[in-house]
Amino acid sequence: MKVCHLPLLTILLSTYAQAGVKAYFNHNPKSSYTDPYRKISRQGDDLEKVILDNISKAKKSIFIAVQEIRLPLVAQALVTKKKEGVDIRIVLEHDYNYTVVAQRDSQEDQYEATKLTELKALVDINADGKFTKAELEERDAVYILETAKIPVMDDTYDNSRGSGLMHHKFMVVDGKTVVVSSANFTLSCIHGDILATTSRGNANSMMVITSQAAAEIFEEEFSQLWGNGKRGNFGHNKTYRGPQTINDRDTKITIQFSPTSARYNWEESVNGLMGQFIAKATKSIQAALFVYSDQKLSNILEKRFKSGVEMGFLVEPKFAFREYSELLDMAGIKMYSPKCTYEADNKPWQKASAEFGMPTLDRGDVLHHKFAVIDSKTVVMGSENWSEAANYINDETLVIVENSEISDQYSQEYARLRSKSRMGIPTYLKKEISRLESECDGRSY
Repeated sequence: MKVCHLPLLTILLSTYAQAGVKAYFNHNPKSSYTDPYRKISRQGDDLEKVILDNISKAKKSIFIAVQEIRLPLVAQALVTKKKEGVDIRIVLEHDYNYTVVAQRDSQEDQYEATKLTELKALVDINADGKFTKAELEERDAVYILETAKIPVMDDTYDNSRGSGLMHHKFMVVDGKTVVVSSANFTLSCIHGDILATTSRGNANSMMVITSQAAAEIFEEEFSQLWGNGKRGNFGHNKTYRGPQTINDRDTKITIQFSPTSARYNWEESVNGLMGQFIAKATKSIQAALFVYSDQKLSNILEKRFKSGVEMGFLVEPKFAFREYSELLDMAGIKMYSPKCTYEADNKPWQKASAEFGMPTLDRGDVLHHKFAVIDSKTVVMGSENWSEAANYINDETLVIVENSEISDQYSQEYARLRSKSRMGIPTYLKKEISRLESECDGRSY
């Protein structure tokens, strides 16, 4: 794989190779499948099958960069392809590069402890509290990869303790097909938690882009991460590359990767690229986000809202109304942090009447999307959360697709989520804001 050192400017790649784009949603009400692990029949596109179908087509190479991989069927399919002589390489986030029998012995927080519990339950098929060789070979994805000697690298391979997060979720097959998603390759992100029969998987989307030009862009990112195969390049060790655009007959695709060093202007960053597209909106913006905390994006959105652009924003309930959430700006209110400080550069909207809220999801699931639909013709998606950490620290992907058919599919997903959402400022938040104001304003400094 050849590493290209691209100039520090936007690159326009003109191709008429029919760059096909297909979108999939694991809660799509128009399709259904049976969860292969819990044997639950449910609505949605089977995102794991999308991954498997593309792996099965590989003749030469499969390059995967994903924060976490825990899907046994995917691991087994990769082993099969390795035996056929396919060049397979995988990059993971270091926090998840372990097997159930070589687990991290550090002090995990509650989230990490829950993930470890889920992994143990997945691998321990007969639930006897032990892990046999047969169980490991059938259910522990990282163990399966290690046993087959498939090369796996993580973000400590640059002699650091790891980048912010190796947060990518993409796969490149044979230098011509890209699978890019907001979903990690895990049960919880795709099918549902192994221990929760009510769970149907975190709300996620996936795109399959059939385009040699797009594949070359993603392979360049993978090359940056992989380095020489023994020492990789993560975070700011990668070469900065601006947005790269592919023009097709009816589709335009723009791609950029994080992080961006603070020595560049914000407008040159991935969030800055999002801001450029948002600033062009004339009719509507619909967004479904895991995290929404970038103040500069909020400021751009306020200007578009004042110009008459209709807006609808849905954010994961765990993060929707934290003191740093820009939903508070949309509501025209500010909120003290537990330390009695306000967010830096906080700017609540003056005209606060945009539509916003939190979706109601199946128990155990979260809104993991990172997408926006602009003017019913442009989709912004990828692994990139709308946060400063994603923009300046993490290894992330942003894909912008200008295609009305794809945009319509994402608008339908927004409408599905919106139909089951709690809109506006919840009562509990009003009480919490009053409590913090009373507590913080009453302190003597």
